[in-house]
This record gives sequence, C-alpha cells and structure tokens, in this order.
Amino acid sequence: MNFDLTKGYKPMGFLGPELPPLPPVLPDYQSAEAVVVPFGYEGTVTFGHGASEGPKGLIEASYQVESFDDDLLDDYFNQIKIWTTDQPELPQDPKEACLLLANMVDQLIKDQKFPVAIGGEHTISYGFAKGLAKHYSDVSILVFDSHMDLGDRSSGKDFSHAAWLKHTLTDLPRSMQTATLVGIRNYNKQEWEYWKNNSDRVNVFEAKEKQTWQPEVILGTLKSNVYISFDIDAFDSSVMPSTGTPEPGGLFWNDVLPILKLVCANRNIIGMDVVELAPIKGIHAPDFVAAKLLLKMLIYKFKGHELFTPKQHSIR
Repeated sequence: MNFDLTKGYKPMGFLGPELPPLPPVLPDYQSAEAVVVPFGYEGTVTFGHGASEGPKGLIEASYQVESFDDDLLDDYFNQIKIWTTDQPELPQDPKEACLLLANMVDQLIKDQKFPVAIGGEHTISYGFAKGLAKHYSDVSILVFDSHMDLGDRSSGKDFSHAAWLKHTLTDLPRSMQTATLVGIRNYNKQEWEYWKNNSDRVNVFEAKEKQTWQPEVILGTLKSNVYISFDIDAFDSSVMPSTGTPEPGGLFWNDVLPILKLVCANRNIIGMDVVELAPIKGIHAPDFVAAKLLLKMLIYKFKGHELFTPKQHSIR
C-alpha cells in the first residue's frame, strides 16, 4: 500500500491551510520535527459514529487555536516545526488499517520525525504501537481514556477499538507490554479480571479517585520511553460530547495538563495520538478542545523540560 508523507497541508493555524499569522519560514516535510498523520479509520464502533471525521474536525478547529502559547510565551511556530500529511487511502479491514499506520510510523522514525496521529477510532493505536516497536524498547503506553479497552463484549469482534490495548499488550514485543491508564470509569468484568491478573504491568488510575491522584505517582509507573495515546472520551461528557461513547465523571482541562507536562519533562516521548473525536455539526467547542490539546501535547513534548520552573523539579 503506497503513501507519500511529503504531500500535505501547510502547517498553519496550527495544522491546516494558510491563515495569519504566518510563520517566518514555512516548514516542509524535510525540515519538520513533528509530522501529523490524519488517520480517520472507523470500522469497528458499535454506538456513536463519526470518528472518521475526527481528523477533519480537529484540523479545522486548529485554524482558530491561538499560535501564541501561555506556557511558551511565544508563537509555537518559532519553537516547533510541524508538518501535517494528507490522509492516506484507508483500508476497510482494521488489521490492514493498523498495518498501514505501522508502516507510516516506521517510515517517520526512519526519517527522524516525531510521529503523531489523529484518529479515527482507538483501534489505530495498535498499529501506531506496532510501528514504534520496531525502533524502541523499555516502553510504557500512557493511555488517557474512560475505558480500559482490554476486551470487547459489544461488537462480537475480537479485534476492535474496545480491545486494541489487550492485543497490544499480548501480541507486540515485551518492550511494549506495560501500560498506565488514566481517567478510567467504565469497564466490564472481563477487563476488570485482565487488569487484576496483570496488575504488575497494567496500572489504572480511576477517574473517581482523581482528587487523590499525584502526578508524580503516575510518572513513577512509566518506563524511560513513553507512547501517549489520548482517547478524547477521557474528558468528562460535559466537555466532550463529540465522541462515540461520552462518559460522565471524567477529566477536565486542568486535571490533564499537569500530568502531561510532568511526563513530557521527565520521560522520552516517542509518539502520540489523539483519537475518537466524532464532531457534531454546530458544536465547535469539543473540536477546539481536541485541537488545543494536541498543540499542548506537542509543546510539552518538545519544550516540556524547559517549561518547568525552579520549583517544578524534574523527577527521575
């Protein structure tokens, strides 16, 4: 299956076509540090649909995200070069789609680019992890989600968006078989049993206990290399109705950012994705949240250590 990573959007505003203010020098694929792949695969969802439009919704909302960042105190494009590819032609079969994304991630790393994906359903993260596994060991997967995705009892399919993490922790090399889940608040008995039987490598921070969370404890569960997968339904349904399975009792903006900032400052982030955005016509706020979240994740990846104040000591 062919793909050309050099064809894509000019990365303005911050992921789409030209809008002022313009960066002083326009990055292209060759000069980019981070390369964003829109990957709107949707083939195994059973409830709310629309994740196939997630990349488009996030990119369109990114036009309105202010380029001046309150952490950087600078326009992001003076600090980070971002390129966004065209979306490849997507197979219908989930395993074929994952193989395509794995190959794209593999190529990005060979080209010395930081890989980023915009979903699409969460199944694609299996493919992303598979691509990373060709290059990295000593990896933890940091998943923000309302669900464990350790077993699917709804679709009748073993390989789906509700079981991608189980397959990742089972099929891929042992170097990819450790996960930390943040924001969990809905799981079935099969998933609960998997968690309890694998508690040595599956760490779960349930949303109902978020008042007692310590970001340093979350950080301490992670190995030296970290892949961040952010299912947008980790956010509370009042913030994020635009997803297939919106869940109450979830996370808010200021719950998430301190964790991301600490992790990015103290671990080597090797890849990231934002998945499961399903835009709702006429409701723009969730798309904007997703776009700004991705920009923050990129800023923390590339500048996180520098953004720590003297009181925010690095933790190893």
